[in-house]
Amino acid sequence: MTTTMETLVIEALASLLDMDDASRITPQTRIEDDLGIDSGLLLELFMMMEERVPNLQIDPAELRPTEFETVGKFAAMIDSSLKAAVPA
Repeated sequence: MTTTMETLVIEALASLLDMDDASRITPQTRIEDDLGIDSGLLLELFMMMEERVPNLQIDPAELRPTEFETVGKFAAMIDSSLKAAVPA
């Protein structure tokens, strides 16, 4: 079962890659190896997610490649970015 954030990431990837059927994208899908996302498309994905998720701001300088190796890890990184941005 996918989380809400994973679903948002999958929808964004399908849109970015002009895919009619996003069913082949799962939380285990590797963003670079399986989908062929290069650094330019990855930047577009970050911008798409910032547009789709309120209050999300991603600082590319703070990212590590292991944080977005798979769709699931990317979604978890987005979730943790949101939680870090919410004041206690």
